[in-house]
Amino acid sequence: MSPTAKVGAFMLVALVILGVFIVKIEEIPLGSGGKRQRVQAAFPSVAGLDAKSPVRIAGVRVGIVERIQLDRDRALITLALDPGVALHQGAWAEVTSLGMLGDKYVELNPGDLNAPLLAPGSVLTGSSPVSFDQVLGTANAIGGDVKEVTAALRKNLGGEEGERRINEILEHVRQLAAETRALVAGNRASVDATIANFRDFSETLKTELPILAAKLNDLAGRVGAVVDENREDLNASLANLRDLSGRLRTSADNLNEITGKIARGEGTIGKLVNEDDTAVNLNAALKSVESGVQSLKDTLGRAQRWELAVNLRTEALPGIDDDGNTSRSALGVELRTTPNRFFRLELVDSPFGRRNVTTSTTVVIRPDGRRETTVEEVTRVTDSATVNAQVGWDFRTASLRAGLFESTGGVGVDTHFLDKRLKLTLEAYDFSRDTRPPHLRLEGRYFLTRNIFAYAGWDDPRWSRRSSAILGGGVTWGDEDLKYLLGTAASFGR
Repeated sequence: MSPTAKVGAFMLVALVILGVFIVKIEEIPLGSGGKRQRVQAAFPSVAGLDAKSPVRIAGVRVGIVERIQLDRDRALITLALDPGVALHQGAWAEVTSLGMLGDKYVELNPGDLNAPLLAPGSVLTGSSPVSFDQVLGTANAIGGDVKEVTAALRKNLGGEEGERRINEILEHVRQLAAETRALVAGNRASVDATIANFRDFSETLKTELPILAAKLNDLAGRVGAVVDENREDLNASLANLRDLSGRLRTSADNLNEITGKIARGEGTIGKLVNEDDTAVNLNAALKSVESGVQSLKDTLGRAQRWELAVNLRTEALPGIDDDGNTSRSALGVELRTTPNRFFRLELVDSPFGRRNVTTSTTVVIRPDGRRETTVEEVTRVTDSATVNAQVGWDFRTASLRAGLFESTGGVGVDTHFLDKRLKLTLEAYDFSRDTRPPHLRLEGRYFLTRNIFAYAGWDDPRWSRRSSAILGGGVTWGDEDLKYLLGTAASFGR
């Protein structure tokens, strides 16, 4: 197969793969998928939900979020549902997530299956889950309450003020005892009358007690007969009472031991009640926990703001005067850690390979004793796989990159136009080569869609043997595209 045919076959395969990804990423309906039904739902908040997020019923994916828009003070989203999904009156939607930190999606409740179908144009009622910030706010409020309780204990029971209040309580008890003695002395006649009544009651009891004893003996006989008939049940009940009393005694002992430790200032609660330093340390620990939670929140926020993109491009170099490979391909990733800084790592299939220059020295001694030295430089191409590893900085309308360009040092400048749909690039690298350094590359790239781009330019114009026009295209996938592709692949795997 000729080199031109190989290039054509490679481009055809790349275009087929590119077409499949375009269909999947852009949600182009094919076949029965083109009959998707559209339903709208209104939510108070859809934070974390993006276009192309999945829609599920009972955990089963039945469609995607097609569009999100603002309707006054609420979020109005359009759901594209698979054919055959039936929604009944009373259906509602909810924004939820896969686990604590998973991706957000829309969970649909289709309503009562016996109810009539949902009328066309109806807007579903949506609800949003409690956010992580609200949970942190509740935890902060609880921490504030704990601080107030410890402050109140320290204020009421600690220091000279607490000692004064305890002395006041003891003085009130002493006054109450004195008033009780005075009350008894002032009402001694009534007390004597009460004692006389008890004496009369004892005389009456002396007369009636034999009659009562006879009745009790009769009752005891009857009870004895009943006990004999139910002795086994009574023994079991007594055993249960004995076991219960033992447990109550153990619980009382444990409670006495706990209260004793608290009174002696032992353990955390004892120190908290009896020592001011413990309360201060507890407040400091609560503040440390609060600062740790805030640090964790800030760290998670920075990680969530990172942006990742995967790039695939291929290009033809028809002007190269070479019988070998006349195309270049690259696959890599770009990580943006801040709004103005990014890192790029690519594996490049270069048509020229990686050049290594070695020097060999040969010394020949003639029969007459003369020495002849020959120095030879040998250039070898080891392989065609090279690496781009660069760090870049964004400015207003331009970007500056530096690092490895096809495994050699270099720099690059990118300028943006038309709201970043058009990008012009100049790269200079391989400054140490022998012929016409450095290697220059001029390129103009235009994004046909958000993911697909085409570009043209001129490669290495300073070296006529390798100078060539550039014609190529590629595709890029952002964070949301990668999430959708991974979700699609997982659904195929099931």
